[in-house]
Amino acid sequence: SARPEIIDQISDDQRNALRRSANERFLSRRRTALTDAYTYSYEQARQLMAQRDVFDATKESEQDQARYGKHDFGRHCLLARRLLENGITFVQVSHSNYDTHNENFNFHIEQLGEFDNPFATFVGDLADRGMLESTLIVVLSEFGRTPNINHLYGRDHWSKAWSVLMGGARVIPGAVIGKTNPNGTEVIDAKVDHANLFHTYLQAVGVDTSKSFDVDGRPIPIADPASHGIPQLLA
Repeated sequence: SARPEIIDQISDDQRNALRRSANERFLSRRRTALTDAYTYSYEQARQLMAQRDVFDATKESEQDQARYGKHDFGRHCLLARRLLENGITFVQVSHSNYDTHNENFNFHIEQLGEFDNPFATFVGDLADRGMLESTLIVVLSEFGRTPNINHLYGRDHWSKAWSVLMGGARVIPGAVIGKTNPNGTEVIDAKVDHANLFHTYLQAVGVDTSKSFDVDGRPIPIADPASHGIPQLLA
């Protein structure tokens, strides 16, 4: 569990029983949707903290650790698989150092070489376990890189055109949406924005994006009502 080692299980259970008793007394007089959400979040966090072993990827087999690679990204992809297998519903894995304002090609050869195998292994493992059809995978960055090369053999920031990869869930395998001009400077066909992507992410996992959710009596749209998903991307 997540309790300090000096506190035994009985004492920890008693502490939490006292906390729940105080909460119930408070909620009997001042219960709102906000307090219910807080209580739910706290209990979810406590359950997660009690499963520290789930976050230990070294408990996976030596064979799996070797397949994913011994570098950080490989270990993190293996950990992502382990978390999903244990019921965690949202996992983010970062792979940094793509900000190549100089020596773009050398850095990217190294970065993509590190990315490709663990990512492919992760997707393959989800497919083998029957999890891919219920898991949405998204690979994206905050922006793209300039189509032109600067004087330091690097590529700078470019917000007008770049790619997002999606797979799993309802995403059609091999679908390619959109097109840039020959120089890669502008999108000339099927341009989408963040609102379209947000609708698509949610629809891919079965969320009706035309609905709203309630925040203390105030309806909030799940996604931008003025936008829509990318239908040609979803089965």
